[in-house]
Amino acid sequence: MAIRSFHAFIAGHLTAANALADEALELAQRDVDSFIVAHLHMIEVLVRFYRGDLAGAEKHFAAGLKFFGDADFSQAHLGGGIAIHGWASFNAWMLGSAHVARERLAKMKAAVNLANPHDPALSDSIAGRLHFYMRENESAEAFAARALEQSEKHRFPNEAASSRCLLGEARAQLGRTAEGIALMSQGIDALVQVGSVIGAPLSITSLAAAQIRAGTIGDALQTVGHALNFNPEESVHVPETLRIRGEIRVKQGELNLADEDFRNSIALARSMGAKAWELRTTMSLARLLSDIGRFEEARGVLSAIYGCFTEGFDTADLKDAKALLDEWSLSPVSHDRG
Repeated sequence: MAIRSFHAFIAGHLTAANALADEALELAQRDVDSFIVAHLHMIEVLVRFYRGDLAGAEKHFAAGLKFFGDADFSQAHLGGGIAIHGWASFNAWMLGSAHVARERLAKMKAAVNLANPHDPALSDSIAGRLHFYMRENESAEAFAARALEQSEKHRFPNEAASSRCLLGEARAQLGRTAEGIALMSQGIDALVQVGSVIGAPLSITSLAAAQIRAGTIGDALQTVGHALNFNPEESVHVPETLRIRGEIRVKQGELNLADEDFRNSIALARSMGAKAWELRTTMSLARLLSDIGRFEEARGVLSAIYGCFTEGFDTADLKDAKALLDEWSLSPVSHDRG
């Protein structure tokens, strides 16, 4: 049942994966098989993360901690110790805890077995993704390039496809837009071909963002629609996808629709407890409000979410938010959207 749950997860069938994992975990806890219990808590973390149930993912991470040290689990060929701490780091970042995310990433790196070639490839891919979430794009590019090289060398098709997507995402953010678009397109196609579609909506969203930079707004709008419809069961990146669609609508002059997308993104992020997404979209909304002369509202919405953070002030989004608030405290001005 645990294997069936994991296969359902990889295929993006998150409701089925969740139900199978719940049932299997209940059975496994009766026998207290540490390896099986650890594996099932890991699946619960991954599935609940992608469903946008961040609190549930955190609950299963905490419940599984006493089992994750099981030698068979932590040294498993597919990198259980790496995966659990890696996805827990993503979860912490989305909840607004960058410091905790970095701590978990360090534990993930400590779990790498260099004698197993899959471990470094998976670890680098996960590290690159966390850096991308945090907008640390130079680091994301370096990890993604190394993960892609290792994955292709040792023929890990899933990791190769996801690393190719990530490399394209990072390079597009660093200004190599055409190259980034090509890499993302290739990576997304490869993910579909190997049947490992989990996480693909974020890469499709990043492709739309790159198309905005390339000036192909029609393509970007079509791509962002594809991201929203790709897998309705995968909710965790929908706030970012709605934000990107809002930015497209700003470019098209459809400001009311942009405002609606931004506010829907914020509402969904709040329902998940995803403070990182809420902050990022609130900056987009605040810039729009400033551009149309609603300066006090712009300051108010951004101040409210900024005040919810207690750490991570060295991260790009929080630094940008503080810079906007500092500037607006001096004089209200309109801003380029970047």
